[in-house]
Amino acid sequence: MGATYRAVLIRPGTWQGKGLRCSAEVLRRSAAKFEGLASFLNPLPPVPGQHGYPMLERLAGVVEHAAWDAGLNAVVADYRLADTDAARTVGRLIDGWLAARAAGRAAAEIGLSAVPWVRLGPAGPDGLREVLEIVKVDQVDAVYRPAAGGAFTARLTDSMEGDNMAHEETQLAAGAAPADEAGAVQRVALTGYDSFADTQPAADASAAALVGALRESLLEARLAASGLPGPFQALVRGGLPAAWTAAELDARIRQVRAAWAAEEGRHAVQGTRPLAGEGRLTGMTSGLDQVTEALTALVEGRSPRQGVARLSGIREAYLLLSGDREMTGQFQAEQVMLANVNSTTMANLVADVLNKVISREFQQYPRWWEGFVTKESFSSLQDVKWVLLGGVGELPAVNEGAAYTELTWDDARETASWQKRGGYLGLTLEAIDKDDTARLRSAPRALAQAAWLTLGKTISAIFTANAGVGPNMSDGKALFHADHHNLGAAALDATSWAAARLAMRQQTELHSGERLGWLTTPRFLLVPPELENAALTLLASENLPGTANNDINPEAEGSTRDARLDAARRRIVVVDLWTDTNNWAAAADPRLYPTIGLGFRYGETPELFSVASPTSGLMFTNDVLPIKVRWVYAAGPQDYRGLYKANVA
Repeated sequence: MGATYRAVLIRPGTWQGKGLRCSAEVLRRSAAKFEGLASFLNPLPPVPGQHGYPMLERLAGVVEHAAWDAGLNAVVADYRLADTDAARTVGRLIDGWLAARAAGRAAAEIGLSAVPWVRLGPAGPDGLREVLEIVKVDQVDAVYRPAAGGAFTARLTDSMEGDNMAHEETQLAAGAAPADEAGAVQRVALTGYDSFADTQPAADASAAALVGALRESLLEARLAASGLPGPFQALVRGGLPAAWTAAELDARIRQVRAAWAAEEGRHAVQGTRPLAGEGRLTGMTSGLDQVTEALTALVEGRSPRQGVARLSGIREAYLLLSGDREMTGQFQAEQVMLANVNSTTMANLVADVLNKVISREFQQYPRWWEGFVTKESFSSLQDVKWVLLGGVGELPAVNEGAAYTELTWDDARETASWQKRGGYLGLTLEAIDKDDTARLRSAPRALAQAAWLTLGKTISAIFTANAGVGPNMSDGKALFHADHHNLGAAALDATSWAAARLAMRQQTELHSGERLGWLTTPRFLLVPPELENAALTLLASENLPGTANNDINPEAEGSTRDARLDAARRRIVVVDLWTDTNNWAAAADPRLYPTIGLGFRYGETPELFSVASPTSGLMFTNDVLPIKVRWVYAAGPQDYRGLYKANVA
């Protein structure tokens, strides 16, 4: 086992170089989200300026017993090293740092950098944006110059030894929302270390050695990721200046890679029967990869990557992959210039390309249900059984020296059946002959939209089935039932919302009868579009709506109008599929009390498959290139205690 250290993971205040400010209260609420996180040394970044994708060989340790320490005003934890070379490097650096600090000597600024996903408020007068919520935390990495106070404070067990690794510039991560979009969730890597070129002069020999080790490790990592053969990697090394920067290293790698590609191109076997026209794809052994990239670019409506010729349309792709110049619908092997191509290649390739695009398109749609459902992936098509545990109640006292007593606990199970949705997506021979590329481009969006609508209607129906009381539960009663104490009839206003809130907080644990209280408190307010403004007024008004004495609104979150509106919008779920303009519902936070389960068997987006036959030689059925669409999911209520519905007469 590796050494264990006591560490500060993150502190409140202004996060250096990020333009962000985080309060102690936000960190206190989020302390549990740091538990069990992995820690890496120099996760290899996809591009400069970002925490990158963790690699197992860079695993340094794991965070344990994370908690908020009011005395230190920080999230603290035990940091246990893994059994890796990277961990031994980190252990040696920490031990040296602790020894230097204890002796009063200067030491390099090593520490810990968290990578949280945060929800931000608008920029204040000082230009800083307030962190409103930490949604989740990806990892806590060992870095140089942490931006949010992450540091090692003591060694708890024996340490390990190892070699230095590198860490480079890490700022706002890929995929983050635009910086001026209030309330958007962003991924932030909290290190103030800017770049190798801008590093301040080392305070002592150990700091200089660390910079040198970082530079060498970065060189090794970039060369390993470059894909260059050994002799060409040597050319990169030999062409760098003595004190090179990361930008100079990247430029040198690009230069050598271009030379390597030119050399390889001289030895490539060119096809003897290319299609007419300049710049067309040639029949090289690796030509199928080029066709794949060109077809992907065609469907996505962009230019292919450098070195790959653009396809004029779907007709050209079909001719390249089928050799069917007469447009008969049959695979003509003797006419195909590409290797490893058969009668299924065209359909398989189209399916693969569309799968990628559909997945991206689906991510753009507003999945309004995600805030209040609990998602899970399953490994079989057995009926899904959502299990609710309860009956423990309060933990009994244990006297000094006394034996522990066995706890009694019970469970209830709600069952959901799988739904298989799908059909055929047909690309006709006529559409190919007419080069109807627009039809192919529209397919991913149409399928993504259909998937979004299909799943949305399934979840919406949980609230509207059986005249608005929902499906029956395992106790034989409807989801929303008077005996479940979660069914009301009053129109949405401050009084009815307070009644719903009270009813949900008074729900009791299965069998034990203990009140669940905060666990089942409503977090989300579900309304049809006609009630959106009323819901915003209810949750965002500074004073309680409908009162004459300017009573404080206990539901409002935020000290400014914009902050209250942002907080309210995160809690309000507008269900456009609801046609009743008066009914509304409430749901608890699924992280505290799951209420609706959503299971997937083969992925969270629809799958596309080719159904062409590799042995028949026929690519079409009734002049249609068939591609099967399949989506398997299950959705249903897990428990009624965290839900409330008002069916207004």
